[in-house]
Amino acid sequence: MSVVRRVLSFSSLVWQLAKSKAAREQLRLILGRQEIQPFAPPADQTDVIDVQTLLSTLSVEELNRTSDEYFRQHDDLSVYLSKPFSNAEESSDLLIAFSQVVTGLNPPYGSDVLDFGAGTCWSTRCLTQMGYAVTATDVSATALEIGREMFRRLPVVGHHVPPEFLVFDGRRFDLPDASMDRIVCLNAFHHVPNPADVLKEMARVLRPGGVAGFSEPGAGHSRTAQAQYEMRNYTVIENDIVIEDIERWAIDAGFSRLELAVVDPRSYRVGWREYTELIAGGIAAERYVDTVREAAASRRLFFLHKAGQTPADSRQRRGLSGRFRVVLDTTHISPGGVFTGEASVENTGANIWLSSDAPLGPVFLGVHLFAPDGQLINRDFGRIRLPRGLRPGESATFRFTHDAPPSGNYRLAFDLVSEHVCWFEMNGSDVVMIDVTCGAHV
Repeated sequence: MSVVRRVLSFSSLVWQLAKSKAAREQLRLILGRQEIQPFAPPADQTDVIDVQTLLSTLSVEELNRTSDEYFRQHDDLSVYLSKPFSNAEESSDLLIAFSQVVTGLNPPYGSDVLDFGAGTCWSTRCLTQMGYAVTATDVSATALEIGREMFRRLPVVGHHVPPEFLVFDGRRFDLPDASMDRIVCLNAFHHVPNPADVLKEMARVLRPGGVAGFSEPGAGHSRTAQAQYEMRNYTVIENDIVIEDIERWAIDAGFSRLELAVVDPRSYRVGWREYTELIAGGIAAERYVDTVREAAASRRLFFLHKAGQTPADSRQRRGLSGRFRVVLDTTHISPGGVFTGEASVENTGANIWLSSDAPLGPVFLGVHLFAPDGQLINRDFGRIRLPRGLRPGESATFRFTHDAPPSGNYRLAFDLVSEHVCWFEMNGSDVVMIDVTCGAHV
């Protein structure tokens, strides 16, 4: 079923012209720097599509088909494969929304992440590159196939977990209970015809303490010019995001609370005098608050938390800190030999250190190799295993053996490291430096 197109009346034609970008630009020039928002259609506009009426006429399965048809009709895959860098304006919006949602979710390295409404999977690729185990899901099998093609053409660099691609039937995820740590939803939830049911599914597949993050359009979205265009031409749902409804459905679904993030994606351009006023909390600050209010009105960035708590561990950089001591048995090492010694380490941070044999975020005592003058030779010269994982406040003392470098004079720099997460020095922990001689004195 498709939406019937009507012949434009004179008033419709006037509205179409008035809402155009060119008309808004002319008004902006006339009225000065004031930002002109897209025109909403008049209340008596006869050809306006009411999203609730559209929802009442189409089933979930029919809307799944129209979504797939949307992706089928585009022969030029570059439109999709270039995302999120299709054009400057769209890139800015997409990347800011993506970064704010991921920052708010703060998923530990290697987390199982569900990319809901992934479309052609540009966000899936970014998440995979960041080291997450991502499942991309969408109602359009065609969109996910384009996503697979993107991964073939633009493979992820370095260590990563290959993503999974899952077609969503619009009602139930083909995933076990409590199998995901985080859910990312970027401009997709307002296309969902059965939001209360989908939130129940999200709560079902999230582990205790899991979080779902959303970036969606603001109030009145369904009556904006672009939403009307999309519904009229592609028969897609362009729903309104009503936070009161979202919160009620989320609590009923099993989430414990909802948080809204206040984000202004636009830069606020001022002169130096206004800038100093802003920092000091003067008049400029009041003007900045106004722009933030406008941004909050046009965007809904929110997070749904599932009850429970997962202790922070060494898969997360934030909270990692340690103190340690290293004593070598000798600083003169035989050619082709090993250096031996004793190390004492203490977890002074807030995160659990996973053991050195953990598949994700294991903690080691790492070794950098420098020349005597401080020039780096090998950042990843060695890893020394810890005897076990350590909880905050715990410590361990152990003996170690490590292969020596080739003959010469060197400086060994010891630092704790959470593999693929960070060196502890990046968080402010101290590094232990020891000069050694290997083989004959050089």
